[in-house]
Amino acid sequence: MDTVTSMLEANGYSVTATLHDDIAIDLAASSEFDAILLGGGMTQKEWTQLRGEVLKKLPRIKVVQAEGPESVLTLMKQALR
Repeated sequence: MDTVTSMLEANGYSVTATLHDDIAIDLAASSEFDAILLGGGMTQKEWTQLRGEVLKKLPRIKVVQAEGPESVLTLMKQALR
């Protein structure tokens, strides 16, 4: 996670990072994020559930799924066009 956070910050993104789903949901509900990045390491069912919870709190937020650091920057740029 540190690699991805550093890479995004180096490219001008403001980043808040957590490894905990419940914290991510609370952050989404209490902040004005343009996008949320959900990393790999979770099943499709877990990803779908977390995405649904986030979208309940912020229906207009862009939800990005990245499997590795190489794709994060490209996916974020595409989501925020």
